[in-house]
Amino acid sequence: MKMLDRQEYDDLMSYLKPVFKKIWAHENDERQKVGKSLDAFQFGFPINNIWLYLTGKNGEKFYIIFNVSFFSMISAQIKQAQTQYPENFGTGNADDVMDALYQVSNYKGWGDKNAYLAYLVDHCCCYVVFRVNGEFGDVLRIDLFRAIKPNKNTPGKNDVVGGLLHVLKHFSLDGKNLATGTDKNDVFDVCHIIYLIAMAFRQKKTVKGNSCKYEALQKLQSGTGHAVFYRNPDTGVYYLNTYFYDKRYL
Repeated sequence: MKMLDRQEYDDLMSYLKPVFKKIWAHENDERQKVGKSLDAFQFGFPINNIWLYLTGKNGEKFYIIFNVSFFSMISAQIKQAQTQYPENFGTGNADDVMDALYQVSNYKGWGDKNAYLAYLVDHCCCYVVFRVNGEFGDVLRIDLFRAIKPNKNTPGKNDVVGGLLHVLKHFSLDGKNLATGTDKNDVFDVCHIIYLIAMAFRQKKTVKGNSCKYEALQKLQSGTGHAVFYRNPDTGVYYLNTYFYDKRYL
């Protein structure tokens, strides 16, 4: 990981500004369909909330741009919730995980759990942007989660749809589950999963028969990472559907 200089930071922000406008407009349109609105949207990011990585291939690099709530979540709050409320993880019910996250959050002084979940859906995310030979390219948005919906396979339980929390059900930390699932795939921290997803994003290929769906298989020492992305045709921005270790390729 490297630090950006001021010129590189300015170039990146200039590139992202029209992209962010498209995202905001699209997200707001989707909410208005159900009588809601996206009242605020983050366009600016401090330089110390941006991580720069060099891939070592043909001058290629990528940036991970975190908003404060997402970085706080992946660097501290998920682990804190897992430590203080271990019984809420690995239950197959997203409500349990959300209860634990709400309890360790600073949001309790502002609103109830439903307001907290709405805040996370609207604002908690990061972005990945690649740059090759000086040219910026595709933009990936990684939400904490996109929605919570009834679990199709287990009546009475809810599931996380899309984003990082959907991914974390496939991973663990020190043998302890990181979300709703029971898979034991240890990572040394949650931030590393974001790095793996970003590296998989550069390998994405269109899924045959679906021009908006992309997949990537990523060979790792610990297994084969399988990433799935969705490209929004209105904005051109990619969203993370899932990432997991695919045992078919062991």
